[in-house]
Amino acid sequence: MRRNAWTALAVGAALTVGAAASFAADHKISGSFLMGTGSATGNYYSFGSVLAQVINSHTGANITVSSTGGSVENVRLLKKGENEMALVQTDVNSYALNGVEQFASGAVTNFSAITACYPEMVQIVASKASGIKSVADMRGKRICVGAVGSGYEVAPRQILGIYGMNYDDIDERFLSQSEGKNALQDDQIDAFFMCSGYPNANVTELSLMGKIEVISIDDEHLKLLQEKYPFYAPFTTPDDQYNLGHPVTSVAVMSMLVVLNEISDDDVYAMTAAIYDHLDEIRALNKKGEYMSLEGAFRGIPGNIHPGAARFYEEKGLKVPGK
Repeated sequence: MRRNAWTALAVGAALTVGAAASFAADHKISGSFLMGTGSATGNYYSFGSVLAQVINSHTGANITVSSTGGSVENVRLLKKGENEMALVQTDVNSYALNGVEQFASGAVTNFSAITACYPEMVQIVASKASGIKSVADMRGKRICVGAVGSGYEVAPRQILGIYGMNYDDIDERFLSQSEGKNALQDDQIDAFFMCSGYPNANVTELSLMGKIEVISIDDEHLKLLQEKYPFYAPFTTPDDQYNLGHPVTSVAVMSMLVVLNEISDDDVYAMTAAIYDHLDEIRALNKKGEYMSLEGAFRGIPGNIHPGAARFYEEKGLKVPGK
């Protein structure tokens, strides 16, 4: 009797898993979706295009990527319902949900996460001529902190704050990442902050000239930064693609794929399954896919996981944050 009961349970479990796999394979998405990414030459656009390609090919969805100003604009487009999907940084996700920083006028909560994607390292690049060896050396220097209102302009304020400084202590310049690179090259600034996947083409180009240093955040301030801003994770460069002769340690936020709450659970389940059942395809098409894994699906995400994605993860035996 007991043996029959256990057999029945095992068969039932197998049928459940089989049904889930069958659903993922059979469910077709008929809708069209616009995914906000970043500049047409940037990482978000290229990686978003790969995600769209893989999801479309395995679900029948019609996801189109659009070039945008990045994370902050993407959240605002989601709020207005002009995009159904987007790539955003985990720190911007936190600011939007809590109504702070760029969203101090009101929280944005009409979107949820599908998955974390790849780390975006806060990279602090200084000219060798500037004499800047650490963040503490930036006092009085000409520093590019990012474009006004951009997703990564907040990080310089947070990092400077941990070192006991603010914009009054530096000669701040509000420039985009490409403008910052050009300004450093032309000796118009001493250093710039940027938040980007590693390696970054602009930094690589500067490194080939042999005139830059990429600054590390020391262990003491790294710990303080993480304690105050838990969406940051430590990140040490895995190789020396900037030809510095040493690794660089900083912090990173994660890029994450998000979707409007109103998109059906079944559609989001199928999107999530398409990503993780075909991760090899994503990795073959874009190296940043190598950072993705089921175990890392929630890195930096506080708990706003879409119910459709949550169902997929729970079937894989993962504990979903916030549930």
